[in-house]
Amino acid sequence: MEENPASTILDGEIIGIRFGLATHHEICTASISDCPISHASQLANPFLGLPLEFGKCESCGTSEPGKCEGHFGYIELPIPIYHPSHVGELKRMLSLLCLKCLKMRRNKVPLKSAGLAERLLSSCCEDSPQVSIREVKTTDGACYLELKLPQRSLRDGSWNFLEIYGFRYGDDFHRTLLPCEVRKMLKRIPEETRKKLSGKGYFPQEGYILKYLPVPPNCLSVPEISDGVSVMSSDPSLVMLKKVLRQVEIIKSSRSGTPNFESHEVEANELQSAVNQYLQIRGSVKASRDIDSRFGLSKEPNDSTTKAWLEKIRTLFIRKGSGFSSRSVITGDAYKRVDEIGIPFEIAQMITFEEKVNVHNLKYLQELVDNKLCLTYRDGSSAYSLREGSKGHTFLRPGQVVHRRIMDGDMVFINRPPTTHKHSLQALAVYVHDDHTVKINPLICGPLSADFDGDCVHLFYPQSLAAKAEVLELFSVDKQLLSSHSGKINLQLATDSLLSLKTMFKTYFLDRSATQQLAMFASSSLPRPALLKVHSAAPYWTALQILQTALPACFDCCGETYLISQSDVLKIDFNSDVISSVVNEIVTSIFFEKGPEEVLKFFNSLQPLLMENIFAEGFSVGLNDFSINREDIKNIQKNIQSISPLLYHLRATYNELVELQLENCIKDVKVPVTNFILKSALGDLMDSKNDSAINKVVQQIGFLGLQLSDKGKFYSKTLVEDVAALFRCKYLSGVDYPSAEYGLVQNCFFHGLDPYEEIVHSISTREVMVRSSRGLSEPGTLFKNLMAILRDVVICYDGTVRNVSSNSIIQFDYGVKARGKPNNLFPAGEPVGVLAATAMSNPAYKAVLDSSPSSNSSWELMKEILLCKVIFKNELIDRRVVLYLNECGCGRKCCREKAAYLVKNQLKKVSLKDTAVEFLIEYKDQQNVAESSEVDAGLVGHIHLNEMLLGEMNTSMHEVLQKCQETLSSFRKKKKVAHVFKQTILSISECCSFQQCGANRSSGIPCLMFSWPDTSGIYLERTANILADIICPVLLETIIKGDHRVCSANIIWINPGTTTWIRNPCKSQEGELALDIVLEKSAVKQSGDAWRIVLDCCLPVLHLIDTRRSIPYAIKQLQELLGISCAFDQAVQVPSLSLFFPLPMNFMCSHIGFQQTVNNRLLPYVLLAPRALHILYCP
Repeated sequence: MEENPASTILDGEIIGIRFGLATHHEICTASISDCPISHASQLANPFLGLPLEFGKCESCGTSEPGKCEGHFGYIELPIPIYHPSHVGELKRMLSLLCLKCLKMRRNKVPLKSAGLAERLLSSCCEDSPQVSIREVKTTDGACYLELKLPQRSLRDGSWNFLEIYGFRYGDDFHRTLLPCEVRKMLKRIPEETRKKLSGKGYFPQEGYILKYLPVPPNCLSVPEISDGVSVMSSDPSLVMLKKVLRQVEIIKSSRSGTPNFESHEVEANELQSAVNQYLQIRGSVKASRDIDSRFGLSKEPNDSTTKAWLEKIRTLFIRKGSGFSSRSVITGDAYKRVDEIGIPFEIAQMITFEEKVNVHNLKYLQELVDNKLCLTYRDGSSAYSLREGSKGHTFLRPGQVVHRRIMDGDMVFINRPPTTHKHSLQALAVYVHDDHTVKINPLICGPLSADFDGDCVHLFYPQSLAAKAEVLELFSVDKQLLSSHSGKINLQLATDSLLSLKTMFKTYFLDRSATQQLAMFASSSLPRPALLKVHSAAPYWTALQILQTALPACFDCCGETYLISQSDVLKIDFNSDVISSVVNEIVTSIFFEKGPEEVLKFFNSLQPLLMENIFAEGFSVGLNDFSINREDIKNIQKNIQSISPLLYHLRATYNELVELQLENCIKDVKVPVTNFILKSALGDLMDSKNDSAINKVVQQIGFLGLQLSDKGKFYSKTLVEDVAALFRCKYLSGVDYPSAEYGLVQNCFFHGLDPYEEIVHSISTREVMVRSSRGLSEPGTLFKNLMAILRDVVICYDGTVRNVSSNSIIQFDYGVKARGKPNNLFPAGEPVGVLAATAMSNPAYKAVLDSSPSSNSSWELMKEILLCKVIFKNELIDRRVVLYLNECGCGRKCCREKAAYLVKNQLKKVSLKDTAVEFLIEYKDQQNVAESSEVDAGLVGHIHLNEMLLGEMNTSMHEVLQKCQETLSSFRKKKKVAHVFKQTILSISECCSFQQCGANRSSGIPCLMFSWPDTSGIYLERTANILADIICPVLLETIIKGDHRVCSANIIWINPGTTTWIRNPCKSQEGELALDIVLEKSAVKQSGDAWRIVLDCCLPVLHLIDTRRSIPYAIKQLQELLGISCAFDQAVQVPSLSLFFPLPMNFMCSHIGFQQTVNNRLLPYVLLAPRALHILYCP
């Protein structure tokens, strides 16, 4: 039997791992070269590994970056220096030693000065001085150690004991401790001392002193990218490393012999300063701990070091840089194709494309070289310049690589940050022009979310064939015409194009010259004129005839408002309100019947035609378009003042119904202004269905509207209260402008604002600015988390939806394939997971940036679902329950309203303070006491109650007395106040006759009376204080109606447009009354308590509640109560309503394979993805 060769392998066990600073030998051994780096040109040497500008790694011989792991080098320092990160640690360790014998000090006496607890004033050697060590930092950042003697113990030869470490120097009470001296000390520390130091947490290491500085591999540095003229990207750490090399060269060149003590001191500090700057940029290991922190001493952070290190982390790991990119301001050019982009010549001459020479393109590339259109070419590992002025003529050969300048027709792709959805990246064909901005067609602004008010775009120039192919297949305009989120065409006619359409239809008939001018941009020949004048025989064409020349040939299309047959427009509704939607429907039909190429041809013909028409016709707006009738202005301001009670009620107690009513009232006030705008020339400039655009014009000529709100804003409620206080100071009492106190401004920009209104508007404007920066953190976090979960979910070639990382099937068939629908709607490789993430993140960004109340509530609703937590947090939504009411079916009116009122009265807590009218203290003498034996003589407290409120609550005085007695019983068990409440006597009176002096009451009122017998003979003033300050506050907090666990109970109106709507399967309703219950935070202890407590509170009226539809508000609570299926349906409903459009259920997955549950608990961020997030159009 042959011996198994594996049996010769010895087994081993790792029993420990030791970490420490690299020694001088380890630094030299790690270097692939035996020779140190001595010149700056060697910092990018090929022996340090890939990547390189050209050539292969001279250490391992490979030319593929993935196979070269990188190789270190080192710089030999001419003089030892302290490691900048460990000077403090070294000082603390040496302070424990006697610097003469290098043994542990026997005694240590800490100085009183804070932060220097390590200073030791006694020595183990009798003839050695009492030396303390301190750390000194120079102005240029260098750190070194300094020895110090007490002035009274200074004598000649005090520093002679340091002669064994290097220099016998010093005649003052302080002396610098050189790094070379410390290096010898570390080598001479006895083994016994090392063990004692390790017991105190200190380990003498050779790495505390630097003699060799490691140089990292090329793969750990940002490569220096240059076009030969300017450097576009560089690594700041390499700049600092070059500074170190220069300092090394200065030190070597300045020496003429052996350096003395002063030379050592100066050279070490200057060299350490340069090394310290390099380590701050590059980063290094930090000291293990700071002993000062043990004594509670704070230390100022080194901001420069932290910032430099963060900058390095961003450069290496977060930022993605490319030398083949540019950034520029964009302007519009409607006469260029939609898929074209104009690049300035000054940018084009610096950007190159890489072309490999072969037999097919040799002649073409040779012409470019001859015409000086190439900058460089590469032959093997050598690169050569082809710039003007280079000598000789260059003949290309197959295999060489040419870097040519960018030219017309080259493909680039652009984006405008932030990129929040798939279509933010667009591939466009280049044309070079002589202006100074990047030019694009206005139609492409839609998917880029850009405009021409100074927006900048990033341009990227793909170099490799693989990158160019990927750009063409994924980012080209014709591949992205249909939105992956909404299913609509991404290209939409802009305002100027729609304005041209409106003016063209107003004119309708065009003469020969105008028609021929517009026909230059037509894609087909002009039809015969539609009208001929009898006398002049002058032909006229209609606007429809001009527009139909842009349609593709043999195109048929029909809709409710249009009919097109064989590319002839037979019928169309050119009303300005619907013209935009009509054009979009026609374009959609062209896409599905003719393909994306015909859509681009249609836009490339229609857009310049419309621009030529508006340039010829012109358009103007006058002052009369901004001046509304004075009578209408007065009516508007009058109606605004009528809204003031709603504002007051909403500011006092927030209520969703009141907020909805306020929004409707403001909309009603806007109606006359909106009608005036749409009838004026301004109406032609905007879409009548665009509320945002109309609101901006209303602010210009009508009124500003609601500018401040104490809910959903980034400023605090205190600021809102301060503004209201400013209003009360500015306007005298009685001024009829109360709406301004609550942030509703009735004036407009056209007529001007007063100083107070300007302050209110400035706060609102500043809040929008803060929201655009600080407010984006939450949508950004949402997008990051969604992408982390969904980025690997794609459609595979077999039609299934899978997670490519785990290869797990999420859905067997994506979407619903209807008859006759093209299969390319769902191509293989479609990143449906990313589309799902962006389908939510993009609206989230828009909701945060728009500071309107509706957008604020929209984002809050989205956060309730998408940012839900697994752990119970006891937040407001966790304590909220929605109760639906049963339908009694009796046929009588207002049954549901009465039921809602009964349930509300059962739940809503009412304290004695809510019904109290006044509190009085009466002194009863012995004569009055005889008439009534309820209380003894002395002081009696009276709490008069509102009889009407008690009647509405159907609460008797005996019930009030019973509740108050229960409260006193609970307080009698408390030790500190038990003696007070045990002697308190309560009584009631249905008709109390004791009233405040001067009160005009014809009859008595209900009253709760209480007294505290004076048994100790204290003063009446003390008794009055006990009644008013101890007993009365306790009684006023007594809950006399409802449940003390309920915080609020409100009757609300729920309809299919609200997020908590649960449809009644037996009836089709437009809406109904329900109750919104919120519990006290102290009553809810764990998940599920809210639902259980509400049902317990509702036991007396449970027959009025529809328990089949009543639900907890929080999705997490709903999932625990009713299961994941019910929670999913509700989770789909909330985002669909908060995004202002319904989520199509026919595109939901029937099963979510990767939606893991842990102990039947939904994982956050996974609940909706991708089943509910991806919104796809199905025509």
